[in-house]
Amino acid sequence: MELDYKVIRLIHRLEKPIKISYLSKKMLIAHSTLGSCIKRLKNKGYVNYEAYHEVMLTSKGKDIAKELNRHARLLELLLHYELGVKPEFAHKESEKLNLLIPCEIINKICKKYGHPKKCPCGEEIVSSSHCICETMMKNKG
Repeated sequence: MELDYKVIRLIHRLEKPIKISYLSKKMLIAHSTLGSCIKRLKNKGYVNYEAYHEVMLTSKGKDIAKELNRHARLLELLLHYELGVKPEFAHKESEKLNLLIPCEIINKICKKYGHPKKCPCGEEIVSSSHCICETMMKNKG
């Protein structure tokens, strides 16, 4: 599952349809492994993909990519302001931690800092005017 999220985030960062072979080289992952991941993501509705064509995120995939980024940036805030971690290091480490922290805690961090617009390294925190996880959870129930 971690690989799935890494792929979603990378496709989102690239902001264009991309070939699996390019992703494979960029991520240093076997083409067959990445192909299986893309199939899972397609079945979940996160990507559009047809064999021998480029992969692109669906609107559902873009939404989850934004939320993953939001999680990481809010964790970056916490690491920097509460633990005194330098912004660059907090940014790097937050990418590793964001899958470990549940939405409930992420939303508390968001609220604690008043729904911030930017993280310590200066990146925008997308959809910071409300807690997306809450909205996503309500829509599931």
